[in-house]
Amino acid sequence: MREFNFPKAITLRLNLDHEDKARGFPSAAEEDISIIEKNRSEILAAMITIEDRIIEAMSKYLFKESKVKRDYFVNEVIGTSDFTFSFKRKSFTRMLEQFELLDPDSIKELKANLNKLMLWRNAFAHGQVIHDQHNGYVLKYYSGGRQELVLNDAFFERAEEAFRSCLYVCNGIIQSRELET
Repeated sequence: MREFNFPKAITLRLNLDHEDKARGFPSAAEEDISIIEKNRSEILAAMITIEDRIIEAMSKYLFKESKVKRDYFVNEVIGTSDFTFSFKRKSFTRMLEQFELLDPDSIKELKANLNKLMLWRNAFAHGQVIHDQHNGYVLKYYSGGRQELVLNDAFFERAEEAFRSCLYVCNGIIQSRELET
């Protein structure tokens, strides 16, 4: 299969009034950018997975008894592009609350993680990666105002942890309905 290889550019930001010494442009910039691009793709793909698992969890919980109704719900209602991820997220967490499928603390944690994932997805989809002479790689994006996110191992570990946590909850709901047969 053909692989795309488009030219890339990175903005370099230098703040001369900063107290610490500028680190300079990284010697491994090409490798770093390649990793950031791969992680960006992983975050975008992970959000598709989470969205699919939310849809499956909702449909299996609400329409377990009827595959015809479940398929209709997935294909003609919740799975359409008319419903945003935000809507699906809210519907899913409200279902968990309404039917008491998780304890309130778990739902609160799930909501927080889904919000983070949604924010990060939007930031990577619409933002710009720059190299800051003091902070390293930074993702600049707009979310209610100009925002910046330092792209380092700690951030990518938090993102992976949030994704795995959400996936675990969705899979748990799906599996619990499958076990009830």
